[in-house]
Amino acid sequence: MRETGIVEKDACTTKRELETGDTVVEQGATLTERAQGMHESRCHAATERHHHHSHANDSRHEGGHHLLQVEDLSVSFEMYETDAPFFRAKKQTVRTIENLSVSVHYGEIVAIVGASGSGKTLLADAVMGMFEPNALVEGRIWFDGVRQDAAGLARLRGRGVSLVPQSTAHLDPLMKVGRQVRGVARTREERFLRAEKQAQLFARYGLASEVADLYPHELSGGMARRVLLCCALMDGPKLIVADEPTPGLDLDLAVRALDDFRTFANEGGGVLLITHDIELALRVADRIAVFKEGTVVEETAVANFADPHLLQHPFTRALWHALPEHEFASGDAHDEARPPACPANVASEDDGASRSCQRALEARSITFGHDPSRPLYRDFSLTVEPGERVALAAPSGFGKTTLCRLLAGYEVPQQGSVLVDGEPLPRTGICPVQLIGQRPEETIDPLARMEAALEEAGEVDERLREALGIKTAWLRRYPHELSGGELQRFCIARALVANPRYLIADEISTMLDAVTQAQLWEFLRSEAETRGLGLVFVSHNPALVERIATRVVDLEKEARAH
Repeated sequence: MRETGIVEKDACTTKRELETGDTVVEQGATLTERAQGMHESRCHAATERHHHHSHANDSRHEGGHHLLQVEDLSVSFEMYETDAPFFRAKKQTVRTIENLSVSVHYGEIVAIVGASGSGKTLLADAVMGMFEPNALVEGRIWFDGVRQDAAGLARLRGRGVSLVPQSTAHLDPLMKVGRQVRGVARTREERFLRAEKQAQLFARYGLASEVADLYPHELSGGMARRVLLCCALMDGPKLIVADEPTPGLDLDLAVRALDDFRTFANEGGGVLLITHDIELALRVADRIAVFKEGTVVEETAVANFADPHLLQHPFTRALWHALPEHEFASGDAHDEARPPACPANVASEDDGASRSCQRALEARSITFGHDPSRPLYRDFSLTVEPGERVALAAPSGFGKTTLCRLLAGYEVPQQGSVLVDGEPLPRTGICPVQLIGQRPEETIDPLARMEAALEEAGEVDERLREALGIKTAWLRRYPHELSGGELQRFCIARALVANPRYLIADEISTMLDAVTQAQLWEFLRSEAETRGLGLVFVSHNPALVERIATRVVDLEKEARAH
């Protein structure tokens, strides 16, 4: 069945038998018979394998089945050829996921990690029953022991299975977030209960009560992700599918969010956690499934990530080595020679004004706030010199994204000024300060093909495309046909092709796998050194900041000083 169907992939023509302990089950048996036969034991040893996966020590099969079971899932798309003129292009079938199997037990978290663009979000979409019109989906999916088709999976959304989506664009831009979290109430009593639960969730995730009256565009990236998490937890699901739930959150909030997933699992629920943050996944997961090129190449216990020699697949070992605290960089950024600098923010004895270098990106005594009575920044100054790599550090919701927008000219300070090499930011033409945001889907025209998005910024040479891993086949695609990580690479290319003197990078690598992150940051560090590019970046990863930054600015400390 095309489009929104799930096709039975392996109808049996022979009676091949599967032996599981003392039980023999025919492959052609019904789901109930197979599940009960294969899962008579409620507990399994950690080393035991069946249904393509291992088991955590406390795995359990309530009712004799998994909470979620995905078997031999394949997802393909019918697309036009990308290397032929449009009027002569023929349709072709592009397979993105192939023969993928994964299961989630009651009471456990299974973390899906791996290569950017390998199909992890498509797996989440398949479990939620959300398919593109040109998709062909094959395989079998069971939830709580019941075989599901596309319509059944759709009915489960919000009624047993909840999604924490990758993109904050899932929030309705025209509805206040409190109302979105509370959802629909049919009676006055239900309305009161839902309002009470929303308040409890907001308190748990550090969202002030007044946030309920804000619209999505008034939230920071971290606040928006916490709101999405509250939406998912509102109706007490059995299974949470969390697709990159922590980008934009500082380490403390990210840990707290995943600890709440752990609590949810300990209380009997299940979590399918899709993430690029391996370190966070290792904190809470029971099992790790490693994705590459549309399938699981290795499933392993969390404990095996303590030593790369315990990991079986070369790509899994590459992920381990690419982590910032392992072999992320060939050298320590802090041992390198700093570019020539001159004093910044040095007070004059005569009038207290600031002196600055002629060549620098400067925020001079700026004051800014969406609410003038409660400014985010008051009399704040910052100088970034050519060749510097300055990390902005602060908790989620503190205004890091707002400061990035101020430095790039997207926002204008209410007092003070932002100067580039001694001149005000230009209001027209190509800006010498380029901003790469944390939400790539919001910065590219959704109706334009990616090649047009690149041509808009200028000519992208082959070296830049190769360094960023941009494939030729992606150029003819539309933004919605790319993963978040693939789309972010285009945003980085667009910023660099404008030949900026200063680059602002706001949480740009959270949608990328560890290997690609390492390659990207080494590339940006090299570009900063070669071009004399001033780099300002935001990251909640302390190990990444330690490797890349030549200087760290603690915005919270600066705010206390004023």
